[in-house]
This record gives sequence, C-alpha cells and structure tokens, in this order.
Amino acid sequence: MVILAVGLLLTFGTLAAAEDAVDIGSRLELFADSYLVGAMRNAELRLQTPWPRGPVMRFDQPWEGRYVGYITVFQEENLYRMYYRGLPVSGGDGSENESTCYAESRDGIAWTKPNLGIFEANGTRDNNIILKGMAPFSHNFCPFLDARPGAPAEERYKALAGTQKSGLCAFVSGDGIHWKKWRDEPVITKGAFDSQNVSFWSEAENLYICYFRTWSQGEFKGYRTVSRCTSKDFIHWS
Repeated sequence: MVILAVGLLLTFGTLAAAEDAVDIGSRLELFADSYLVGAMRNAELRLQTPWPRGPVMRFDQPWEGRYVGYITVFQEENLYRMYYRGLPVSGGDGSENESTCYAESRDGIAWTKPNLGIFEANGTRDNNIILKGMAPFSHNFCPFLDARPGAPAEERYKALAGTQKSGLCAFVSGDGIHWKKWRDEPVITKGAFDSQNVSFWSEAENLYICYFRTWSQGEFKGYRTVSRCTSKDFIHWS
C-alpha cells in the first residue's frame, strides 16, 4: 500500500503540475477517493479487507465478568493503553459493582493486566483496577491523552464519566493510572449519557470535543441520537 501511494503521488505530481494542483505540503494524505489524483495508469485504489485473528484479551478476572464494556484504547508513543468497565453481575447503570480496569501493550496484540494495588476487589489488591467505589463513574469512564499544547503535566490525561442522573463529570490524571475528579459538579448536564461518551482535543478546531447519546424526545423516548458539544477548557461546554 505504501508503494502504491507513492506511485500515485508521483503520477499526480507529473501529470497535474501544470494544472491547479492541491497543495498538501509535506502532509501524508489518505487516498479515500480520486480527489487528489490527476490520473492513474496500471494502478487502482482498493479498500483492503480486515480479517479476524482471534481474541487478544479475555476478561476472566472476578472483578471483570460478562458485563465488561465501553473499551477505550489509545496509543502513547510506544505504549497502548486500554481502559474498560469491569462488571461481574447485572444491574442498573452506575452500580457499586462496577469498576474501571486498565491493561497495556507494546504492540496492540499482546496485553498485560498490571497488578496496581490501588483498590481492593474480591479480598485482594492484586488487580488492575484504577477506579472503584465512585458510582456511577465506572459505568462509562472514557479517558484520552490530551494533545492540547501547554496542557499541564498533572492533567495530561482526561476523562468524562457519568449517567443522566449525575451528568458527565471531568477527571484528570498525570500518569493515566491515578485519577481524581476535577470538579465536584458535572461539566455536561444535558444528555442521556447511557453509552460511551467520547471526548478529545481537536487540533483542527482548537477545542475539546465530546460526542454523546441523546434521545429525540428526551427521557429515553423517541429514537436514539448522537449529539456534540465543545469546550475551550474542558470545564465549560456549549
């Protein structure tokens, strides 16, 4: 795929030099369509097909269980971090049985669950739990690595979590392992929040963005919708 992309770039540069070419500078561009391609000879754009390679993680610990959900994965240099809900028994959203667990990997395939010793579960602290006993926030705790220029080191990692009853509260961390609630009051209050609430720093917009679930008629009535809000400081959202 890399060779094909380079070949297309060379063809585009040769055939379209005299025309109004799109200046992409030194950026890497994905050829999703033919917009950046002047012409192709003996080449084609082909969408590759993924194939299953088997499970890379089994949620087999007593504090994990069959109701594990809302898995978040992001890469930080040469380390992949994974966060997910541990829930061994069924119950309502935001129960005390929920916890937030952590795993890590160097290649995204072989994962380890470090014994962090932060919280006790099933009579032991030898577990990979990073958040527990703070219902309802382990229901859908969704972290990210803050890419905002100038973000303080102690706030390099951020997360939103909560339910409709609590609203979404902001959390921060300096190491991605030890977390604290940034404010007691919720930072986003209008939404269903009964799913994974995804937030991140948008370099293109110079804003924090959050996507979350809403309902067309409110109060879980009508049909499900996805809403979006923005913030300059991760505290005040509109």
